[in-house]
Amino acid sequence: MKLGRLFTLLFLITFSFSGLSLSQEDDAAKARELLEKYKASLVVITVKGKLIATTSGDPLPEREQQRRTLGVTIGDDGLVVVSNSAIDASLGLAGQQAKMESNVVTIKTAKSEFTDVEISYGDSSLLHGKVVRQDPEADIAFIMPDSAEAKALNKTFSYVDLSQFAATAQEADKVVGLSRSSAVYGYMPTVVMGRVTGVYKGDRTFFVTDAGTAQGIPVFTLEGKPVGLTVVRIIDGNPSGVLGTLSAGSIQVMANLAREAAK
Repeated sequence: MKLGRLFTLLFLITFSFSGLSLSQEDDAAKARELLEKYKASLVVITVKGKLIATTSGDPLPEREQQRRTLGVTIGDDGLVVVSNSAIDASLGLAGQQAKMESNVVTIKTAKSEFTDVEISYGDSSLLHGKVVRQDPEADIAFIMPDSAEAKALNKTFSYVDLSQFAATAQEADKVVGLSRSSAVYGYMPTVVMGRVTGVYKGDRTFFVTDAGTAQGIPVFTLEGKPVGLTVVRIIDGNPSGVLGTLSAGSIQVMANLAREAAK
């Protein structure tokens, strides 16, 4: 190979890798901007309650429950959306068997009664709230913070505007998932970059992404449009253990119903 052609080839290879590096850094910068913009909307929800179940024999003793999960504020009224199965221990129990002393019984009905809901905002502020609506089949629940407590603290809510959802998101699109770490790292805001790997269109639209790694994670396009919230797929009333990102458009419709229920 002539020397001139060799220099040209080396230049093209170097330019190609340099362009790839610049593109990756640009994507990372956009992801950091999204984290900074929306980190205050990422809340930690602690729910306490009782699990009440009837059986084919005697009722099961009421069981105290406490669950903690990630939620996302989606309005200036403070409305929070969470994955329902992350807070409701009753999901999928009907039809299961349980042992009561020496007897085995079948659970006929199960429900959770929430007695206390706390919303932690990552800035030392804490509000109590109420579960105002659940959609078990979509694995979505909504929590409204106590308005009197919010007023007393002069609390203003940072939120994700779901009405600006990514209507045209499709396979191979780059996406960003926002979350918070465990208590080990002080629930610090975290970011996951990935792509849409599939789009499932049934009664509701679910996006399969490698950025939605756990329940309650909001997923965005690099341009900042919300794709949806990561939940557990519910099949025939039972949690499948498989995650999917429910479309932001669907959640927005349900959120309007939740606000009506909260009045």
